[in-house]
Amino acid sequence: MGDESSGRALAPVRVVCDGIAAVTGAMLDAYRFGTAAGAHTELWRAGFHREAVHIFGESLPPSYQRNVARLFRDAEHAMAALSIPADLAEDWAIVAAYAREAAASIEDWLVSAEAKAKRPAPARTPALTGKAPSVVHYDALARLSTKAGAQRMELAAATLLRYLDESMSKPLNDGERQVLRRLVAGVPVADVAAELGHSERSMYRELSRLWTKLGVADRSTGIRKVLSEGLID
Repeated sequence: MGDESSGRALAPVRVVCDGIAAVTGAMLDAYRFGTAAGAHTELWRAGFHREAVHIFGESLPPSYQRNVARLFRDAEHAMAALSIPADLAEDWAIVAAYAREAAASIEDWLVSAEAKAKRPAPARTPALTGKAPSVVHYDALARLSTKAGAQRMELAAATLLRYLDESMSKPLNDGERQVLRRLVAGVPVADVAAELGHSERSMYRELSRLWTKLGVADRSTGIRKVLSEGLID
């Protein structure tokens, strides 16, 4: 999954993880400078985001917030469509929950009377990046969460970033190409498994990892990608 289009498939997840790592990193800096911790132990829960959205809203225009909500929804949908290794399940679920709850809180905030009373959006909306916006009061965010909560959220985002970097940098190996050739030729998964000496169940697990590596959600999308991008001989 090292080509450009594969990167696009997971781009929202990567940007969200970058952003989470940047925000929680700024919160941890605030603790180091003496900011008192708050009560929220799990930053991926609705309670934290219902409070945090007002802090972001003090500095970021609604147009920016709308783009952030859209990004979070895109990441949430991308994560729901992908299979991941079992040892990443907890971190994956934490980041997916953060994306879901952050999007929901922003969407609610945008339609509230408070959002409508905010100043008009500037002529240029800031671009979305993985960097933490410098105008946000991260000390105020830190006062919503425990230090351990911020550390756990940062760890989940960093773990997924490492996984994405590793997955997207690995080319297809000979065994993966062999499997893809057989599937492209229309050979049933059960027959491919028998040819390779695998059980059908283990073959499906291998395919799930392969689709994740390719940045696709399922076999039909994977085969189309393989054919359109010439990933096998």
